[in-house]
Amino acid sequence: MIDISWMTGGKQGSGIDSSANLFSKILIKNGYNVYGYREYFSNIKGRHSFFTIRISDKEIHSISRKVDLAVFADKESVFGEKNEHGEIIQDGHIKDIKEGGTLIVDKIVDVNQIKRNDIKVLQVDFDQIINNVAKRLNTKPSEVMISKNTAIVTISAYMFGIDLNIVKEIVRKEFEKKGESVINMNICTVEETENLIKNISPILKLDPIKKEKMLLLEGYQASAIGKAIGGCKLQIYYPITPASDESSFLESHPELGIRVIQPESELAVIGMVTGAAIAGVRASTSTSGPGLALMTETISYAGMTETPIVVVDHQRGGPATGLPTRTEQGDLQFVLHQGHGDFDRIVIAPGDVEETIEIVADAFNYAELFQLPVIVLGEKSISQVYKSVKEKYIEDFRSSYRIERGKLTDKAGYEGDFKRFEFTNDNISPRLILGRSDHVMWIAGDEHDPYGHPYEESNNRIKMMEKRNGKSELILKTLDRSKKFNLYGSPENAQLLIVSWGSPKGAILDALDDRMAFLQIKLIEPLDSEIGEIIKKAKKVVCIEENISGQLRQHIASRTGILIENQILKYNGRMMNKDEVKEALEKVLNGEKKVILNDY
Repeated sequence: MIDISWMTGGKQGSGIDSSANLFSKILIKNGYNVYGYREYFSNIKGRHSFFTIRISDKEIHSISRKVDLAVFADKESVFGEKNEHGEIIQDGHIKDIKEGGTLIVDKIVDVNQIKRNDIKVLQVDFDQIINNVAKRLNTKPSEVMISKNTAIVTISAYMFGIDLNIVKEIVRKEFEKKGESVINMNICTVEETENLIKNISPILKLDPIKKEKMLLLEGYQASAIGKAIGGCKLQIYYPITPASDESSFLESHPELGIRVIQPESELAVIGMVTGAAIAGVRASTSTSGPGLALMTETISYAGMTETPIVVVDHQRGGPATGLPTRTEQGDLQFVLHQGHGDFDRIVIAPGDVEETIEIVADAFNYAELFQLPVIVLGEKSISQVYKSVKEKYIEDFRSSYRIERGKLTDKAGYEGDFKRFEFTNDNISPRLILGRSDHVMWIAGDEHDPYGHPYEESNNRIKMMEKRNGKSELILKTLDRSKKFNLYGSPENAQLLIVSWGSPKGAILDALDDRMAFLQIKLIEPLDSEIGEIIKKAKKVVCIEENISGQLRQHIASRTGILIENQILKYNGRMMNKDEVKEALEKVLNGEKKVILNDY
């Protein structure tokens, strides 16, 4: 089995992220599965960013703690850096190389300072590559400096024994929209890099393998694709990290059929989404914690008016501005109770890129079937993951997906004003498409009667409150078990049942062994009572989350009366990896009740 990891890094704004993207596509072209992630600071240029990619011929779900090969063209990636106060900003990546691994650095790096005898250190003269390319193209080295990233990719592919003709093929495809001059510059860089390193021995050979056709997707692209499949026609957004990537992707892909609008604020965003939904359009927004907080009042209005809106929250570290470019699962308790007053809502969380496509698409059906706000809890550690996804998976889901609009109608079925909030046995009222009928439809944020007129009579208030807060039973009855949670292994027979949600799924799956079972909760609100029954039957249970307060653990306790005794938590803003999760699970099995993770 092939299971190796790679890393590169450099200053933000230098185009270093293109190296990871390009290298991932080369690996996929060769038939391998990839799982990659980027870490970066919350400034635009200058600070350090780095990328880790795990590569395998088998299915993988997470990154590893250590890498087999790291390629750096700058000193800071190797040794780290300090700020003006002498505080460590980042401590370099020498420590991240596996024992027996390989580190490739620029000629400017003093290798005598790399005090590790258990790794192989090689030097490459990146300036010579750039100068040779400039000479071939009869231009200045500064004009081709950006292609240093292509040199990093070429070195990496060469060290893994990949045919460099594949590198050239992917380079041509990657830069085809930028013109022949850019393509030629990068092809020259591949060739000049090969000439310089051809006497170095590769560390292994990744021969091409036959696989189903795969695409390289980031999680935010998966969310956008899910919206397109789900029939979304309008995306309203205000820029915020990391959610803006999704809207930018939709803007650059009009063929997906979604109109994208950026108004002046988050208040305007959620107002426009709600107005569009009232008019019968499938509308959505994507944001992160601070933006979602600003949308609270109008989400309450959507709850009162039973308006089917979809909000995707790409969670990041909070509170306040917090860690804009780091990950966290800190918004769960907020969205469970978001808004003043009581009203039902759906809160649902994907655990990986593929589930993001499905869950985001399903969210639009749920919103209209049950006429309420649906909040999809994404995370930075999903939205900015690079992952190989089978193209057939997307096509199969798209062909099987059916738009369900619930009780949406263009005919009232009776004379007189339309009863938008009519009392029904299932608490779901008919919903009229505006402009398609002579009937008047009243919608008020005040408490209202079945017609929508403001009405404060006490018996009506009781019935309306029970109507808006009485949809959970129908939701749980309607949705299949597979839409509510995933169960891996046998909780009754396992020594340890793991309970979690969202992005820890990948690291848990890769750390799982025969002693363990895993309950991944996707539908968090309303919470299925079967989850409590599963937990009760387990011998020992641990809850794994990326927040400090154990927010899912609290929610399960509030709904089932069961307080899970053991916890594994991570809240340093960094993604969970399989190695630290595996070690933490061993600690829990050996009696440790609370384990805090701190891998970078």
